Amino acid sequence: MVELDDWWWAETPMGDRIRIDPVGVLADRGVNIPPGTPDTTIREVLRIVSLLWVDGRIIPLEHFYIDPADEGLLFGRGVWESTRTQDGVPWLWPWHLDRLRKTAAVLGINIAPERLPNANQVAEYVRTLTSQDVVIRLNATAGRPGMPGMVWMSAALQQIPPASISLQTCPNPVQKGQPYLLWKTFQYATRLRVGQQATQAGYDSALLLDADGNLQEASHANIFIRLPEGWATPTANGGLLPGTVRQFLLQQSPLPIREQLIPVELIEQASEVFVTNSNMGIVPVTQIDRYTYPVGAETTALMNWLTPTTPAGNQLRFVERRTPMR
Repeated sequence: MVELDDWWWAETPMGDRIRIDPVGVLADRGVNIPPGTPDTTIREVLRIVSLLWVDGRIIPLEHFYIDPADEGLLFGRGVWESTRTQDGVPWLWPWHLDRLRKTAAVLGINIAPERLPNANQVAEYVRTLTSQDVVIRLNATAGRPGMPGMVWMSAALQQIPPASISLQTCPNPVQKGQPYLLWKTFQYATRLRVGQQATQAGYDSALLLDADGNLQEASHANIFIRLPEGWATPTANGGLLPGTVRQFLLQQSPLPIREQLIPVELIEQASEVFVTNSNMGIVPVTQIDRYTYPVGAETTALMNWLTPTTPAGNQLRFVERRTPMR
């Protein structure tokens, strides 16, 4: 049993259930706590997954409400961004906000600028929840005619990054010029389905190809490939989601990286491969279809250069088999 003391948000009947079966509450919310986890840790995780930021206010999950007529709910007219925090500060946050605004504009969603939290506001929310670093997700919906949509944030434990992943090539089911499916919108299920199909085939994720057989991206991450002439990443020509870590590497990587068309046949010539997103940073790719790759020295060097410093003290992490959403 867990004492609630000042848990103002854990109201009856949820408070009663948290007190009696906190591990069960977490399991219902997708977090499986190992046996023997200290009560203090369970309490902290409960706060992380139970409190939302909604237009500047922190409210219990059970008090969250979305208008049944909101077009984000009805038609997928919503946008989102996700990233991990470093000492409570969201990583690459200005770039995430910029992409969210651009995506919203493409979808015709009007969001007042003051409703989007800056990095300091995100950090304040995180520190209210925990001393841990977490993954935060910012969401915004279109609303309904005459009424603005919702803007809210949630937090989750960070995943332990996999040591490496394998990819299965497949045709991209999304054609160029379809913003609802290419960008980070509420119509994200196509990406999930493609990744799940690769997992069912024994791989960790999918590697999407355009209609001409050129590499585009993994189902939830951008891809970088070490060719004989140097590092390259597929050109962002409307067929892939250009990630914030991808942008950061193209601008600031200590190793030159260029954008180019990469026919799938070139994977045979690759000596190293990795994928990136802002939840996990850089993760080496050790297999694409029948080809295998080492975790090379240049990939390792880039990982060491890019990875944000881990704060002191114990950090809560969880293990998940699939590649996380970016």
